[in-house]
Amino acid sequence: MKCIICKEHIASACLKVCKKCIVEGKADEYILAMHKKVPQDGIPCNICGNSCKIGENEKGFCRLRENKKGKLISYSNANVAIGEYYFDALPTNCVASWVCGMDKGYNLAVFYGACSFDCLFCQNAIYHEMAKRKLPLMYADELIQASKKAKCICFFGGDPTCQIQHAINVAKNVDCIVCWETNGNFSKQFLPKVAEVTNGIVKFDLKAWNEKLHIALCGVSNKNTLQNFEYLAKYCKMAASTLLVPYYVDADEVYQIASFIASIDENIPYSLLAFYPCHKMNDLPNTSKKQALECYASAKKAGLKNVRIGNVHLLI
Repeated sequence: MKCIICKEHIASACLKVCKKCIVEGKADEYILAMHKKVPQDGIPCNICGNSCKIGENEKGFCRLRENKKGKLISYSNANVAIGEYYFDALPTNCVASWVCGMDKGYNLAVFYGACSFDCLFCQNAIYHEMAKRKLPLMYADELIQASKKAKCICFFGGDPTCQIQHAINVAKNVDCIVCWETNGNFSKQFLPKVAEVTNGIVKFDLKAWNEKLHIALCGVSNKNTLQNFEYLAKYCKMAASTLLVPYYVDADEVYQIASFIASIDENIPYSLLAFYPCHKMNDLPNTSKKQALECYASAKKAGLKNVRIGNVHLLI
């Protein structure tokens, strides 16, 4: 559809507004209508980077904390979390598999059933139902035992950021390689521990560069994610990816993201992932080969040495 504001550029039917109008600050009312709100008045929660302040009878952004009669109740802690796990034969479908070098044995894939973002294009939107039902339950001791059959463990989701206490507890008690796939929206208090327990790859999904666009697509700011990426890059082996959402995440956006990564380390691997219609952006087309090649060229122009186009079978 055409943008409801400028009536010129293409927009997703769920947002109704194009990238240009979003970036120019003309689309705030449409953006607010599309996303959950981060609570701002009540008991503070410091588990993830959203730093919710949860009012009485209100739930946090992740839906795993709520204020009941002035007391903050959490449905996840160091010993139990909402989510599920499974074994994945190596090499897995992880977007960092092309640089991890693991090709035999099994990965223990840990899917957390909540998220600190609200991405309109989420490709793992089943986490919404998990967070709503507070099921299934996933116990730390069970995961630690299961990890004995795996060469590596990867925390993803949803996202591990809003159940970070559980992930860290598991990570510090396993003997296998520990990796993360995350939006990077960690609470800063947990960053030293994440660095301490990680001996594999920390892969950040950098959704967008422009903050207004990031809020439009994901519901929250990207400032904390970018700061956390820079911090962890001092201590961990990093990788990054960006989903090439048609009409929104273009070559200019990728150039800015890649320039940021290159300013930290030009050798950090960067995957550009093909989009396919799903969740609330199911009216958009797949990423085109033209868009993917333009974005690849931008990432290389920005100075990155290790760039890859992923999900090439989805390109049109």
